[in-house]
Amino acid sequence: MKPTLTPLASLLLSPFVALFMVVTAASAADSAALQVGFGRMDITPPVGCVITGPGAPVSTGTDDPLRASALVVASGGRKLAVVGVDLVKVRRDLADAAIALAAERTGLARDAILICPSHNHSSPLIPAQGDKNTINKDYIATLPKLIADCIEQANQALQPARMFIGRSLVYEGHCNRRLISKADGLALNTWLKKLNDLQQVPQVLGTEGPIDPELWVARFDALDGKVLGTLVNFTCHPGLHDRIKTHTWSADFPGVIAEHIAQVYGQQAVCVFTQGASGNIQPPVMWTPDWKERAAVFAKAAVDAATNAVAVKEPVVVGYARRDVAVPRCDVAAQRDGAIARLGWRPESFEGAKRTAAAMPATLTVPVSAARIGPLAIATNPGELFVERGLDIKKRSPLPYTIVTELTDDWIGYEPTAQAFAHEGYEALAGVNFVAPAGIQTLVDTAVELLQSLWPQENPRTGN
Repeated sequence: MKPTLTPLASLLLSPFVALFMVVTAASAADSAALQVGFGRMDITPPVGCVITGPGAPVSTGTDDPLRASALVVASGGRKLAVVGVDLVKVRRDLADAAIALAAERTGLARDAILICPSHNHSSPLIPAQGDKNTINKDYIATLPKLIADCIEQANQALQPARMFIGRSLVYEGHCNRRLISKADGLALNTWLKKLNDLQQVPQVLGTEGPIDPELWVARFDALDGKVLGTLVNFTCHPGLHDRIKTHTWSADFPGVIAEHIAQVYGQQAVCVFTQGASGNIQPPVMWTPDWKERAAVFAKAAVDAATNAVAVKEPVVVGYARRDVAVPRCDVAAQRDGAIARLGWRPESFEGAKRTAAAMPATLTVPVSAARIGPLAIATNPGELFVERGLDIKKRSPLPYTIVTELTDDWIGYEPTAQAFAHEGYEALAGVNFVAPAGIQTLVDTAVELLQSLWPQENPRTGN
């Protein structure tokens, strides 16, 4: 008896349905495959704008350009943008405007866009949000569009890619900048003149805390092997460039890292730099004429990490999460009367900063984000986070590899540890610190919670 096919079986054997199933499977595979795009935009201010940091000099030229550099990664129907900007900070209003504009142009979710300043001290002064100071106002107003343009450029450049992860351990060229004085057991910053006075400071008892030697590089290659760009993370204040004498713009050591990456892998290789938890970490020598030679130590480490990077297994999962967190403002009245004078400064020199802190709302609402690109986690913080807190996030993260990016999407001043508040020092002063210790801990805990949400318990400790 000749077998007969049911209508359903006949349909399943149809060449048209078979072709449809193949196309559907291919589409699903394409969706899961990693795609990467990079963008780069010049954001150098015009001559005549004021440079941030000590002395606030008026700029007279450019040593090397300031840039916004964007990485967009896509996989599994999710897209993430990480933008490195050669700025000392980005205010919440500027970040929100850039994110909204980029989201409208690209379809990226607003929660999927991270704007990460390098904390470069040879960049333009950016007054605090709400400050009536109009310095650099016209230039600052251009930043949201320039950053959004960079993200759009990276999104338009998306193409199939492979991911590699590398790391160098760097022990040279950076230090914990808080020393403990034997005289009173409190902290003094490495740059203070009184440290060289044996009458005032007869002995110091070493640094208050550690450094973070990890320099991470995620390298992304096109399928033909050409390097598209890198995501770099390192923990150190960019304060090498001799801005005080030259009065010029420079991207400082992140710019030197980008130059070295381009020299090795081609000018098309964009370097997106993100700053680690460096609130108390800086070069031992700052504002120095041999800044490029000193920066080359970090650049060589970055090239070594990129060269020795290991391939990440497919599929590369992309994910992100963001939360606006309410935290208590610092208690200005709790600051000890002698805390400023002990550093060798006039107390009245910080009165304006104290008034700024006191005028802030009692509760501040600030953004915290977490993201992942395969096994690489990114945890963000909106302030100048102390290195110990960054190391705590790394320790508690469930992902195999974790970087911390400070000053992301907002600026809320220094975020010391409980020990550092007890030891006083510059970073603990009201007006450079805006968030109470309990609030800082909440921000750190939130970052860890968001990381945990991106790495389900069933995932192993290694892999993707």
